[in-house]
Amino acid sequence: MAKKRRKKIHKDAKWPRVVSFEERDEVLSFWEERFGIPKNVFGGYLILSTSKNYWLFAAPEEIKPFQMLKVQTVGLLFTRRVSHWLKPTSTALQRFGHHATKNIVVLSPAELDRLRRERKMPFIVEHIEEGYVILKCGEKIWGCGLYAKGSLISFLP
Repeated sequence: MAKKRRKKIHKDAKWPRVVSFEERDEVLSFWEERFGIPKNVFGGYLILSTSKNYWLFAAPEEIKPFQMLKVQTVGLLFTRRVSHWLKPTSTALQRFGHHATKNIVVLSPAELDRLRRERKMPFIVEHIEEGYVILKCGEKIWGCGLYAKGSLISFLP
């Protein structure tokens, strides 16, 4: 049986910082304005930041003991800062997308299969704002896409 290799934690690894109230509001406002997901859905979570990534972490009673740890990653990768924009991760959309009320693109199984293979396809839909969208097929949320200029681009892993 092959021995599984563990990835070493970088010597400079540290606990990510807890975002300020203003930064938290910016990130959660993005989710609320873009997808209609109320900010209170994330009430039980801390938002942590590492450079351009935001992570959700179930809020413990006391954070200080955790902050002494060297960690590779913490929590759920929630949102990325891409240039000046915020982008939701597919994992976060799969977890919280069922709370969304807008910018949801419902695909047929054939359309989803084509998008996964080709990564981009022509797509016209009404009542969807250009920008990041939730990709849904049947009852399942698949993740993040980008709807712009009559095209749908896949950000599915």
